[in-house]
Amino acid sequence: MTNLNGKWAVLAIVAMTLVLLTAATFAGSGPVLAVKKSSTTLTSAHHIKGVKILHVHTYKPSVVTVGSTFSLRAIVYNNSSSTITFANGTCTSQLSVRFNKNVMIEPQPAAASCKALPRSVALKPGEQLLISSPNLSGIAYRATAPGMTNATMTFKYGVEAITGKSPIGDSISKVLTFNIRGSGPQPAGLHPSPQPSPLKLPVP
Repeated sequence: MTNLNGKWAVLAIVAMTLVLLTAATFAGSGPVLAVKKSSTTLTSAHHIKGVKILHVHTYKPSVVTVGSTFSLRAIVYNNSSSTITFANGTCTSQLSVRFNKNVMIEPQPAAASCKALPRSVALKPGEQLLISSPNLSGIAYRATAPGMTNATMTFKYGVEAITGKSPIGDSISKVLTFNIRGSGPQPAGLHPSPQPSPLKLPVP
């Protein structure tokens, strides 16, 4: 009888030890499971996908010929759930452009004399703004050869954090493909198609 009671006592101790070890294991892993790192990533990705570059086109002139200088225009649309901020001053622009061929980026004398402070712009969810490049920023885009050309436009901005900390910097890019025409007279019957009017989006 004594041996039986002893065996039950040992079995009870083993069972209690297993229960305590199991509880300690789950308790130790609890904080790790409670960390919500993925929610921050998802929120950031939502903001990145929510900022769009729309209605990208050549401007002044809309039809580019060899030897002419021109600009690019686009609409920044904030389709995210947070306010975005960016600099949009006279001397600086958050819109940069890279051409694959047929265009030369020329520095302008105004770059050295431009002293205007950058102006910070805030776009709330659902708002839009027309931006251009160059924006009197001391450079000019000059067409050097005819043919189809790709312009990769990169727009840099900051997403205002809910916690009140500094904005989270990010960027979005879009490619515009356009044709640079020769500098001579165009064949009869060929007329450049007019540029569509700027896209109007609802602003709440």
